[in-house]
Amino acid sequence: MWFLADSQISMIDTYVQAWRYDDAISYINSFLVNDPTNDELLLMIADIQYKKWEITKATKAIDFLNDQADHKDPMGLYVKWVLEMEKNHWKEARAFLLKAMETIDKDNHEIMRCYALSEYWYGNREKWLHHLERAHSLHTFDAEIIYNLIELFLLEKKYRKAQDLITFFYENKDDLEVYDKKLSFYESKMKLFVAYLQAYNHKKQSQ
Repeated sequence: MWFLADSQISMIDTYVQAWRYDDAISYINSFLVNDPTNDELLLMIADIQYKKWEITKATKAIDFLNDQADHKDPMGLYVKWVLEMEKNHWKEARAFLLKAMETIDKDNHEIMRCYALSEYWYGNREKWLHHLERAHSLHTFDAEIIYNLIELFLLEKKYRKAQDLITFFYENKDDLEVYDKKLSFYESKMKLFVAYLQAYNHKKQSQ
């Protein structure tokens, strides 16, 4: 199996950051020629094609990866879930996520987070809360998990828990980890959450 050097990964990241997706794909394909079943390279290809919004091509790459791995690669199954969700194939997507849950040691906070959200969408309220809080315990400072928890706490009218987590966000803002979004995104959402709680408390007091 071919392993990319740090300099090669950096080159791919440079292309992607500059939105030079075709150059990134061509560069990765130069390695895939010698190692066509390399799961790391196939995941990169699928991710870039997803960024290009070429869902069909991304699906083809990830299906090939999953077939090669006998549908036992958790990341391959997770990416398949993402792609099926984009196609609004919610039932099929959930099946891939459940399979990913079976293949990991239950310590992957991102897959746990996504599984929790899928349970919420299916109306399994107790399961989503258990798994999302579990994801938070696995990665306390993941900003996306905190954001999802607060949002769902508010939807479920668990206002005290939402407020406690908002307080946690502000007290630990400098230690939070962000991935696809910027910290400013979460800060803007917290302001909306705070405003919502203030309006709710004001209405409650005036009754």
